[in-house]
Amino acid sequence: MSRPPAPEATLRRLTFFLGSFALAVVLAAHHICDGDLWGKLAIGAHFWHFGTVPDHDTFAFTPVLPHYIEHEWGAGAIFFGVLKFFGPAGLMLLKILLAFGALLAALAVGRKNNCAWEALLLLAIPVAWCELLGYIPVIRSHAFTYCFFAVTLLGLEEIRAGKKWPLFLLPPLFLVWSNVHGGFVAGLCTIGVYSVFALFTRRHFKCFLLAGLLCSAVTLINIYGLKFWAYLIPALLNKRPGIAEWQPLPLFADDIFNSFRLLFFLVVFALLFGWRHVREKNWPGLVMLIITASLAWRSRRHAPFFGVAALAFAGPYLQALLGRLPLRVQSRFQPALSVTALYGAIAIFVAIEFLPQASFDVLAPVGHDPVREVDILSRAGAEGNLATPFGWGCYCSWRLNPRIKISMDGRYETTYPESTYELNSRFYEKRGPGWDQLIRDYPVDYVILEYTEEALRPPDLIACGYILIWETAGHSALLVLPKYAEKFKEVAADLPPTTINPLDAKIPDAWWPR
Repeated sequence: MSRPPAPEATLRRLTFFLGSFALAVVLAAHHICDGDLWGKLAIGAHFWHFGTVPDHDTFAFTPVLPHYIEHEWGAGAIFFGVLKFFGPAGLMLLKILLAFGALLAALAVGRKNNCAWEALLLLAIPVAWCELLGYIPVIRSHAFTYCFFAVTLLGLEEIRAGKKWPLFLLPPLFLVWSNVHGGFVAGLCTIGVYSVFALFTRRHFKCFLLAGLLCSAVTLINIYGLKFWAYLIPALLNKRPGIAEWQPLPLFADDIFNSFRLLFFLVVFALLFGWRHVREKNWPGLVMLIITASLAWRSRRHAPFFGVAALAFAGPYLQALLGRLPLRVQSRFQPALSVTALYGAIAIFVAIEFLPQASFDVLAPVGHDPVREVDILSRAGAEGNLATPFGWGCYCSWRLNPRIKISMDGRYETTYPESTYELNSRFYEKRGPGWDQLIRDYPVDYVILEYTEEALRPPDLIACGYILIWETAGHSALLVLPKYAEKFKEVAADLPPTTINPLDAKIPDAWWPR
């Protein structure tokens, strides 16, 4: 006599547990500090110390913009506050909570579109893989954006269903969003899409219009006023040709964006073959699928937007596609049990492959950051100007400010004119006959080299009169002017085997006059 199937509710709870375990472990296994975090911590430290943000840059010796408008200052304040009170583990927890928030809000939208749990949970697997692109680093400002985008979709779907409570949720959400990341513009555009459809269908248009007006108005509540938008609009239009994550995504390649490609083709396949079998189509949702897919192909950093939209709106089409499977296949597999078994297999795989690496300790390892080079500069009590690769400038400033000024860092158009970026890029790429203009035009005392992405090497600088002090094989090097060489060689010879904890919230205490 066969046993009765387990209740679907129990299987669903088990599936949620297994999925949550797998996602949390994968996120915890990726605990390398992002290069931009140091810059955000610096601005956050200034805010916590002075109660405001600096109006001009104090980190660089190269030309900077006359006014320093840090549109992500709120993220920096949050990151430093979390670090100050909860330590590096707090940053990991914040990352994980935002990732779960994005998926759960998108899942709630999917349910509102009358999609069965089994289809949504099946779709959530490639979606979570795609969402990891935004949540692997610890931690970037755009982690707020993907979560808030999903919450915005949920609020708009509730308004579309005739409910009013999102009018009280969305404006405060946009108040925070506009002060932590420029991605809030995507949220405003999403409200615009829903408003256009509401105008044509004559359903809840006033509510959508009011939501749009309120959410737009609160973006003016910031420490810069109207100057904020005057800076933000050119920044949004900047193509950033030298930054890989802003470049178009190739259709076929073997890289970390395979998760997006797989999800994209799955969604297209589901739409094509499930279209006729979905009676009630969510037209604003379909437009958001098209927009987010286009954004991702145009700029690879936008791929997680499509992940959120796919989980929110593609579920009914996947459900219709699964419903077209042969009856003998459908009768053989109980949907709830099959999905739970799949999640169980994923959880076992994650436990084997990722659980040993999972940790709430945030790392800034040698090779990923110029750890030993900065150790030498710090222990030598160096003062002066340091040429830094684009991706390492914030780390150097965080640890060496205020005695050391840098040439460039990842804040890019927030701080520097395009001419400064080009000056630094030509130097490190050794591009053109005037590649050494940086060290000819400015008194550069020290140079840190990065080997994996830049072309400049020690022999090039030795020919310019610099002395090689330290080299991390295959990764980086430190060179200095001859007048510093003897002291630096002594420091390098006595370098201890371990470095300091770079995520020490007390580091900025030495920056401020007592």
